Amino acid sequence: MHRFLSQIAGWPHRAIDWLCSGRSDYVAFQSRKATPAHRARRTLCLFVWSGAAVLMLLCPSPGCVATFILIATFVSFSVLDERP
Repeated sequence: MHRFLSQIAGWPHRAIDWLCSGRSDYVAFQSRKATPAHRARRTLCLFVWSGAAVLMLLCPSPGCVATFILIATFVSFSVLDERP
């Protein structure tokens, strides 16, 4: 049963790999994701989203929640952007 569930859970990744096979930008993206620097930036994004979640719990009004989500998204995109 566990093997069946892992096969079902893995189909989106396999579908994307199949659709993007042979594309040089996808291969570069996959290799960039494996670097320690990218993993460190992902960890920083996790901390940004954790901080945003705490702020959303402290100020649960819709305006504050939307603001925190937009700011966290912008910061995450900025942090994860490839630096020259």
